[in-house]
Amino acid sequence: MAGGSADETVSVSDRTNESRIRILSGALCQVGVRRRMGSMNKQYVMTVMATNRVGILAALATALDELGGGFVDVSLAIMRQYFTIIAAVEFPTSRDTDVIVDHIRAVCRPFGGDVVLKDPSEELMLEEAEVAIPSTKYFLRVSGEDRPGVLRKVSLRTAQEGIDITDLYGERDDASGRFASCLELAVPGGADVSRVQRDLIAHYQGQGVTFELYRDDILEAISQPAPLHMSKTKSVKRVG
Repeated sequence: MAGGSADETVSVSDRTNESRIRILSGALCQVGVRRRMGSMNKQYVMTVMATNRVGILAALATALDELGGGFVDVSLAIMRQYFTIIAAVEFPTSRDTDVIVDHIRAVCRPFGGDVVLKDPSEELMLEEAEVAIPSTKYFLRVSGEDRPGVLRKVSLRTAQEGIDITDLYGERDDASGRFASCLELAVPGGADVSRVQRDLIAHYQGQGVTFELYRDDILEAISQPAPLHMSKTKSVKRVG
């Protein structure tokens, strides 16, 4: 699964009874930096990968400020010796994209930064023309012996059911050869995610790989139970 432990990771080995399973791709630390987008601004999706040294985020934020832009949403990960970030950013509509990329690259050059800037409005996705299908969020926890092809098998099987993998976290312990991974799933109505779990369990039976399925709203209800109210008739009612 994952090639080894990230510098900053969120352990999933003992998460099943905690408040909620948090899925953070490559140990992502998600930072909501939402601002009201001005009418004269344009949003882009930007990725930056650079050597992880103190000051890289400050340099990147400074570059955005100098361009009159800023973060809208950002997710950051430290993977091995590399700093990686994917963010929705906004700049004045008058700012040329080549100027944006060149300036960020120049500021991040001491860190060996690679910069990619994408304009979402230019990506005509077929899904946008379709009616959004309601879905239910689940978490699939996969752990055990690190077998080749586990992630391939899981992703193929979920795709067959029309289930989208919306987030993923995984790490491997090189010393023991074991891995732990968690996938966030968007399960559309009519898809049988329990069957996916059963098929995976059957496929890897006897190979030391386990598959645990959790529904997000049930996890949340368990971890944050509403207070119980005792009525005059002594019946127990749940508030909220």
